[in-house]
Amino acid sequence: MKKHILLYGGILIITLSFLGLYNLLAPRVGPIGNGPPTTFIWFIFSIPILIGLALTATSIVKFRNEKNTRN
Repeated sequence: MKKHILLYGGILIITLSFLGLYNLLAPRVGPIGNGPPTTFIWFIFSIPILIGLALTATSIVKFRNEKNTRN
């Protein structure tokens, strides 16, 4: 059960970080037209991606370990 939560959580975090990146890079009109600095955007984007990839990789390892112990 825990491995499923890790997998779904990792996929959710990756998806939400891409949606956040899209939202931050969307063109804006008015006084906020320039938006935040791009280094800030990529830093905010990279941390959740790394966490999501780590959760997904951990889940895959747990699935493989369970499969190997059954045989």
